[in-house]
Amino acid sequence: MNGFAHAARAKLDDRACLVDGINKGNCGVSLVDVPDPHIVIDLDEAGSPLGKTQAKCDFLFFADPNLVAPIEIKDGAPAIKKATKQLQAGADAADELAPRDLAIDFRLVLVSKELRRDKQFELRQKSVRFRKREEKIRRLACGEQLTETLGNT
Repeated sequence: MNGFAHAARAKLDDRACLVDGINKGNCGVSLVDVPDPHIVIDLDEAGSPLGKTQAKCDFLFFADPNLVAPIEIKDGAPAIKKATKQLQAGADAADELAPRDLAIDFRLVLVSKELRRDKQFELRQKSVRFRKREEKIRRLACGEQLTETLGNT
């Protein structure tokens, strides 16, 4: 593995947090057709760049050439304020792991089984800061492909 995903992987102290899929409980997303090479970091596992007691999202997804996606999974209706805080922690961790000399294609992803209309409106009002930019949160339903939020990468 060379390139962007490899550079992020090299900054991990312990590879135990590297996983093959993006699933929590009864909810997850498909990695079919995602860019390769890629890595998935489970931020709840040993070796994660975030401590056990820190706020954090569930996963960080890194893919070549320069894609980073913090991902929060909720097995039900999410509390938008809490999910935004968790995604911000993921963005901060991604900032530490991603090479500083590249323009990053950054995508925030909230995955949930359901999202009521009022929560959809609340989510559209939220953003997360990454490298001096305000980034909007994209939502996927459980079981959808991650590529739905990745655009033309």
